[in-house]
Amino acid sequence: MDPPGFIAIHGVGLNVLQEMKRWIDEHHLLPGGSHVMVGVSGGADSLALLHGLKELAHDYQWRLTAIHVEHGLRGAESEADAQFVVQTAKRWGIAVFVEHVDVKGALREQGGNKQELARKMRYDAFARIAKQQAVDVLALAHQADDQVETVLMRILRGTSPAGLVGIPLLRPWRDIQLVRPLLGVSREAIEAYCLENGLTPREDASNQDIQFTRNRVRLELLPMLATYNPRVRDSILQLSKLAQAESLHWQVLEEQARAEVVVSERDGWITLDIQRLTALDIALQRRVIKLILNCLVKKETNLSTHQAVEGIRSVIIGSNPAASLHLPGEMKAEREYGWLHLFRKSQERSIPYYPPFSSPLPLQIPGRTELPQGTFRAWTSTQPVSVEHGMDYAVFDREQLQGALTVRSRRPGDRMWPKGLHGRKKVKDILIDAKVPKRERDSIPFVFHGDEIIWIPGLVHSQWAPVDQDTKTYLTLSWKWSS
Repeated sequence: MDPPGFIAIHGVGLNVLQEMKRWIDEHHLLPGGSHVMVGVSGGADSLALLHGLKELAHDYQWRLTAIHVEHGLRGAESEADAQFVVQTAKRWGIAVFVEHVDVKGALREQGGNKQELARKMRYDAFARIAKQQAVDVLALAHQADDQVETVLMRILRGTSPAGLVGIPLLRPWRDIQLVRPLLGVSREAIEAYCLENGLTPREDASNQDIQFTRNRVRLELLPMLATYNPRVRDSILQLSKLAQAESLHWQVLEEQARAEVVVSERDGWITLDIQRLTALDIALQRRVIKLILNCLVKKETNLSTHQAVEGIRSVIIGSNPAASLHLPGEMKAEREYGWLHLFRKSQERSIPYYPPFSSPLPLQIPGRTELPQGTFRAWTSTQPVSVEHGMDYAVFDREQLQGALTVRSRRPGDRMWPKGLHGRKKVKDILIDAKVPKRERDSIPFVFHGDEIIWIPGLVHSQWAPVDQDTKTYLTLSWKWSS
């Protein structure tokens, strides 16, 4: 079976109501008994959608609600559209909500593209009412010509193969399902449906304004392309149909690869294994990066551009082990040796950060020494102590450590004599060799005996005060990071 979303555009011979019902049944768009909210602008597409769903509602036991968003952009004309939708819905016995949003005010405050901002505010309004009214499904009136225009616009501005899929027939959205029952119906067929059923849709004059790219594509570019190929719309839909079939195949591979390269994940933050990621084929690398970015950004943000994906690839294949990259949508990519972190900038400060403390603090022996980032425990014994394996424990000859032990953060120029080496080594080099992330280095507490570093918890012991057959008193230190 072909993927959903596309049929050829052949004019008015299509029975719109039958086609809508076929798609609803075949693709399970609107389950029986659902509370369906319909976005209604008052134009031909949305009016036909609301009317068609009303005609089918009894058979499916749907509860219908209409919503109209008034953007405040066209003055009295906008208000008249809202009144028309309210009157029509009430005449048909359908509950209706009108949401007013101030697009002009938002533009003054934050700037941006007027159409994109209006769309975001419209969808935010949909989400508010959907949550308030316990809606199951949001139905929107995008149709086949909208699909053609969308694919063509993406080609013009540059897109990946996945972008050729165009507008999805259905997708999860903000805890509900978003569906487009008219996506296989042409604008011409919808206009004929309105005429046949005595519907008198409102005309939005802005739809003829060629300062907007979509209008130019519809009014200028597509008619020009039709002089080269009268069935250019069918050709573009066919391209999208093929792209969707391939996209469904790639999705399986993407999810498998994602599971292999992601090593940790939490809200707003994902860490990848660079070696595993770069082992993938380049095409799959790009798709996995894009998939992960889409998991992190807000749904309305268009982040996964070719430039963003290629920028991340340059970070992972470059020679700088601490490279970083600022991305659109308040995102950041940061490399730390063999790991790549992708995160929202708002989450960067949520990682525990403990400011360095350069003044030495006394280590309680025996006893506990509490620090913001964790806890030291110290105890002595006359017999060798059995401790858990790992670098979070250290055992010393107590009699060789007669002075007090202290704890502090690293300082520039600190050196240490690691166990097994024949000389001192810069602490900075020890941390780099151990691939300790830069942001964590100042948080590590160093244990000192006088001016000598005798232990870096979790990393390395020093040559000082080793236990041997002559040891009479054992000093055991343990370190545990705060959870």
